[in-house]
Amino acid sequence: MPRSYNEARTRSAPIRMSEPTQRREIDLHRRVCVIKPDTIDIRPARSAAVVPLLGFLLGVFAFVAVLLWIEQIPFLLVLLLMGSAILLVPFAGMGFVYSVYGANVVIDRKKQTAVWQQGLLGMGVGTQELVPFYKMERLEVEDMSREGHEEGHPQDVAQFEIRLLKASGRRLSLGQVTVPRYLAAEGLARAREVGEAVAALVEKPLEMVGGEPRRPRRRRRRRAPARV
Repeated sequence: MPRSYNEARTRSAPIRMSEPTQRREIDLHRRVCVIKPDTIDIRPARSAAVVPLLGFLLGVFAFVAVLLWIEQIPFLLVLLLMGSAILLVPFAGMGFVYSVYGANVVIDRKKQTAVWQQGLLGMGVGTQELVPFYKMERLEVEDMSREGHEEGHPQDVAQFEIRLLKASGRRLSLGQVTVPRYLAAEGLARAREVGEAVAALVEKPLEMVGGEPRRPRRRRRRRAPARV
């Protein structure tokens, strides 16, 4: 029988971990979590810098092409190249800077706040959500693909979400870890490491929702009947 969300959740005892003492990085899905003693930044993955970098280089090339070959290039092509350069250079440049130095989520111990950036045009402009530490209830890590796996519809990937539960009951996602199903234990370990680091920084408990992932059972081979 299918159960409701609250009934289906398997709760474990709250986990409190020691505070991080050195810098380390943990890879998430399209993001990377940078853990420091007083701050935790969840930033775009390094691969996210490739597209804006290519856009910036194309914009520079278009501008240089107009300067060098303006007399040989048709007028309409000159307008097209100049328009491309005007759009690509600033926006792609800001997107590249954000992908290298920006952050989607910033959790600061000194400011006692967690900030979710808007990420407008990939630039992280403005604040989407600001949560003081005293308004936080707990951290959660949940296997999002567990229900289908238990109902007899196994998925090829395992997806774990790290999120923050506010005192008001609203949940805010910090990031996800997506791995092949056979690496579910490794993916859970990464998600749990991020959750434990954030929980230690904000001094709130961490709750595992859904329990530990089950290891896939190996099918036993049937022995062929002995020939008489």
